[in-house]
Amino acid sequence: MRAGYNEALAMLGYVLGMIATSVLIEWARESGRESLGEVLFMCSAVFQIAFVFGVVRLLLRGLRWGAGFFVRRSRTAPQNLSEPPGH
Repeated sequence: MRAGYNEALAMLGYVLGMIATSVLIEWARESGRESLGEVLFMCSAVFQIAFVFGVVRLLLRGLRWGAGFFVRRSRTAPQNLSEPPGH
């Protein structure tokens, strides 16, 4: 359960990083620091890529959990015992 909280905090960190870098990019361009703006743009791209990979990872984990849930449920479902086996 604790890992889920860490992943949520990481996703929040990626979003905050994207917001902070976009604000700082505008500040760097207004103040004439083009090279700093380019570095911040690359940092923003890395945050965006990390966020996309995090979302994909959570979706795949959810699909795996959902598939496991349905497999367990079908195994424990009551079977029709009115017919003898083999018919």
